[in-house]
This record gives sequence, structure tokens and C-alpha cells, in this order.
Amino acid sequence: MRFALALSLLCLAPVARASDGDPWIGIEMAPGAHGGVAVKDVVAGAPGEAARIVPGDELLAVDGRKLSNPGEIYRAVRTAKVGGHLKLTILAANGRERAVDVLLTARPAPEAIQRNSLLRRAAPDFAPSVQAGAKFDKLSSLRGQVVLIDFFATWCGPCVEVMPKIERLHQTLAQKGLKVMGVSSEEPEVVAAAAGRFHLSYSLVSDANEVITSRYHVFALPTMVVIDRKGNVREIAISDDEQAERAVRELMAEK
Repeated sequence: MRFALALSLLCLAPVARASDGDPWIGIEMAPGAHGGVAVKDVVAGAPGEAARIVPGDELLAVDGRKLSNPGEIYRAVRTAKVGGHLKLTILAANGRERAVDVLLTARPAPEAIQRNSLLRRAAPDFAPSVQAGAKFDKLSSLRGQVVLIDFFATWCGPCVEVMPKIERLHQTLAQKGLKVMGVSSEEPEVVAAAAGRFHLSYSLVSDANEVITSRYHVFALPTMVVIDRKGNVREIAISDDEQAERAVRELMAEK
């Protein structure tokens, strides 16, 4: 997210991921506790979900070859190509092993992945590192309020352009049950300084390790996510503050 191409309408953020049309498995991985590869998350609609791989599983082998790091899975996916199969040996959280056959499909566009993963689903929870504005423990602690998350960067021109509008929305509706926050993958000191630099009074969160950004599949800035009072994502607006504001006001009017 730190190296991005600023365009006239939005800031695209290239990350280390396959291009559209490349094969994918759609799982987030980390080193496993038993020498394999742990599954941290599974993208909705991905081949991994179709094969019933779930967070907490540990991948022990692919096509009979023992696994020791996530890179081996990425290489196996690329080698198999779209339409190919991976035969995985999986250790479940309950200690049982099982064999899984994964049919690889073409990776969808980033926007499709984001919307399929988030819309009408529970918003991914997180504990924020609030650098300015009102502090809160977790996103889930805001249940009962409408929430607007603005993913931004201080170097992103379109992000800066929408900030005054987001600030006005915060000033108008905060007392009526709206919680506004800005989330940036920049360092804490940069995010903290943004409050004075851009005259913002809503909460500003540093996501320097990009955990929140990853969970919300952010691929362009500004991305605005609107969450209802029950904690479900109801709208995703990319560089469209009017779309985000309409969603906020509709949810505020709901009983």
C-alpha cells in the first residue's frame, strides 16, 4: 500500500497478488504449528471455500509433497494453472487429517473479491490503533451505531478531496448515532498529524501492519465502507463520497 499510483479519480494500490485471470486458491496463510501451513482466512467464493477449507486448518502436503511454508502453495497453484487440481492433506483443528481436492479457478477482479467477501456479511472485527479523535476498543464495540470507515492515505489526492465532506458528515450525524473513522496504512505519527493538517475531528487509525486493510480487501483509495447498526457491511464506495453518504443516511433513517 505504500507504493501506489495516484490517478485523477482514485489511488490504485498494487500489492503482491496474482493478476486477474491467474489461478488462485483464495486462502490467507501463515507458518503452521505442526510444520505445515496454517490457514488464517478463506475468501468467500474462492476455490478454498468450495473445497471446505476453513480457518484453523493446517495444510500438511500438496500432491504428496510435504509443506513447510506458504510459498510452496503459491508455486503449486501457479504450476497447476486455471482448471487444474491440487490434492491437499489437511490437519483440522480437532486433530483429524483429511484429503481435499481443490479445483482452481481464475482469480476474479479485486472489486468482485471485495464485494463478495464483505457485502451483507458481518464486518471483520479489529482492535484499532487510534492516533487522533475518540478512542474505542474494537469495531464490534460500536454495535448499535452506523459506522463509516474511510480507507485513506495522506499522499492520495482523491482521499484528501473527500475529507472535508466526511468531516461535515461526522459533525452533522455523530450525535445521532454515526461513528466515522479514517484508516490509513501509514505510520502512526503520519496518521496522528493528519488530524491537524486536514482539520479532522473523527477517529484516525494507523494500520501500519495492514491487518485491517487486508481484511477489508482494500485495493484502491479512498474506499469507504458503511456498516449498519447490527455490524453488517451494507455499502462499499470507491472514490464516491456521495454513494457512501446516501448509504449512511438511509441506514440512519432505519428504525
